[in-house]
Amino acid sequence: DIRINDEGISRTHATVVYKDDVYYLVDAGSTNGTFANGEKVDRYPLMEGDRIQLGATSVLKFTYRDDTEEDLQRRLFESALRDRQTGLFNRGYFLNRLESDVTVALRQGKALALVLFAVDGFDALLERLGVAEAEVLLRELAQRVQAITREDDVLARYGHEVMGLTCRWVDAMRGSRAAARIRDAVAREPFIVSGTRISITLSLGVADLGMLLEATADGLVSAAETAMRQAERLGGGRVEIYDPENEATHHT
Repeated sequence: DIRINDEGISRTHATVVYKDDVYYLVDAGSTNGTFANGEKVDRYPLMEGDRIQLGATSVLKFTYRDDTEEDLQRRLFESALRDRQTGLFNRGYFLNRLESDVTVALRQGKALALVLFAVDGFDALLERLGVAEAEVLLRELAQRVQAITREDDVLARYGHEVMGLTCRWVDAMRGSRAAARIRDAVAREPFIVSGTRISITLSLGVADLGMLLEATADGLVSAAETAMRQAERLGGGRVEIYDPENEATHHT
């Protein structure tokens, strides 16, 4: 299945059917129509390079690929979305995905929480370990957090020592519980970097769309960052939830 975030596309808009060595584009009774090479179609035999338009704005290109080429293209695509050092999604993908999730949450009346977290005292760690070993530490941190992250949520490297977690369809209180699990998982056991045991703590900030005067992705990031910086100012190793009344936070 291919899912496209476009209000002009029906829930099940079109299908591609393979029959007698031919791929057919079949409209599934869509509201705004299915088009092949500019012409509205109900059923259309597809050829290499055909231009498929769904609704008014979404355009796809039909192409054949064998399994080897498809695997290569998938790996190239994935690599463009990933941070090389940690293997997490990169900042660009994270922000694009957050924009999409905000749109869906607002349209469907769902909650959406964001957690931003940073390694406490990272500059001192960087000076002590050096760049290469600090990156190893961040990679180990990413793997530990990824292991306790829900499949539907998105974990990414947001900044040098800052990571972000989009908690889909939950509010700040539930998001804060996810943040507390991350805090505890990191503090519970030291990391081993080049044979050295390194204990770290995190400062975590949580916000949700329902807290914002203007419910936007930028506003959500700003609110979560405000809470994270407050956690840092209060000594780290803690979770703070954004308070929209005075932009202070409260601890959980």
